[in-house]
Amino acid sequence: MSDTRLALLESGFGLGGYIPRAIAADAPPPSIPRTDIDRYWMAQAILEAMEGIGRTSPNPSVGAVIVKGEIEVSRGATEVYGSLHAERVALNAAALLGADLKDATCYATLEPCGGRGGKQPPCADGLVTAGLGRVVIGADDPHKKAAGLGLNTLTAAGITIERALSGEAKAWHFPFLAAQHKGGPVLIGKWAQTLDGHLADDHNNSQWISGPRSRAYTHWLRQKYDAIMVGMNTLLLDSPRLTARDSAPPHARQPHKIIFDPSARLATASSKVLEALFDSTSASGPIIYWCTKDKSIKLPLDLSSYADRLIHVPYSDEDVPLLFKHLDAKHRERFGCELQSVMVEGGAQLLTLLLRADLFDACHVFVRAGILGGLRNRVGRLERGDNPVRDLMERNDFHLLATQQIDDDVLIECVSRKYDFWKRIAEKKE
Repeated sequence: MSDTRLALLESGFGLGGYIPRAIAADAPPPSIPRTDIDRYWMAQAILEAMEGIGRTSPNPSVGAVIVKGEIEVSRGATEVYGSLHAERVALNAAALLGADLKDATCYATLEPCGGRGGKQPPCADGLVTAGLGRVVIGADDPHKKAAGLGLNTLTAAGITIERALSGEAKAWHFPFLAAQHKGGPVLIGKWAQTLDGHLADDHNNSQWISGPRSRAYTHWLRQKYDAIMVGMNTLLLDSPRLTARDSAPPHARQPHKIIFDPSARLATASSKVLEALFDSTSASGPIIYWCTKDKSIKLPLDLSSYADRLIHVPYSDEDVPLLFKHLDAKHRERFGCELQSVMVEGGAQLLTLLLRADLFDACHVFVRAGILGGLRNRVGRLERGDNPVRDLMERNDFHLLATQQIDDDVLIECVSRKYDFWKRIAEKKE
């Protein structure tokens, strides 16, 4: 059978997992036949991993399925941070059934952990004790406390190690994997545009370019990533809530919100804007990071009632990348864990600023099958500032990872070429 894919991954899979499932819980399953045994069950493990979305960060949301004689015994997804890993959940479920796991196979989207001293005992030890004969993994774990340790334990016990749907598993685990490589927050751009490249019309109207099912996928992604970032123009013009609400369940968390506000205009926002912005935030839950260039700025009186939900993060124009290190530091100070991933939803000026600085690690781009026309609100062009004319060969290319038609939209997902694990996939497919 000829391969008709437009991108690296199997049809339907992307950075958000199995995209149809992210949009609707009753979506048809992936089109991988059961006769393709390892790939079929790894797809099931990815679907199970999606059940843990939003609850495991900064740990990855892993899925595990235990199969014996081509029949599923049990499955599990990583629980809340600090609790059971997916393999342990699946093993416990099998134990409750009294299942004999001798020579069974465990499909896990990420290699089972083998390091000691963490919050949970090594999953590899549990698989050995249960008597499994084979483990199929999706992605290798690059974390210094995990890399290879679990696989060594399994191999020493005579358990066969194989791999399946590695690209699809790596896409699902991308924020976790990329953060290990980068050593800081992973930045993902997201925008919707027309065929002629407009994110809004010349009157700044942007709602809605993409269709409702594309927006449902965006809401799914909002809970996958730790925080959502927008510029001040987007905030004032659109009054966005920046919450996850219209996607398929589960809805385990709301993201933190980051407001890029160089001139400190937040105090001028209307009550409508502020009510939408602070929707779902609380002193102990999702909060707002307010990014300005003025280090000495004080919280305006109009915003004093929100003081427990608003954290000021100053930065300088000279070093925008440093802003994300400041955000990570503030997040660790407030919540005791890293800020692993940020999805930047615009507008065009903020997206252009970050694209020019080559800061995006991946992008979700929704292209609407329509023509708008106009001169403004296009990614790559600043309304104020320098707009150099670049040579064609100076363009910044990404790896095309996934494509998906969603009604009259086409979703394009791409990742930075700086990640070697995507380069290896591309070379293998070519």
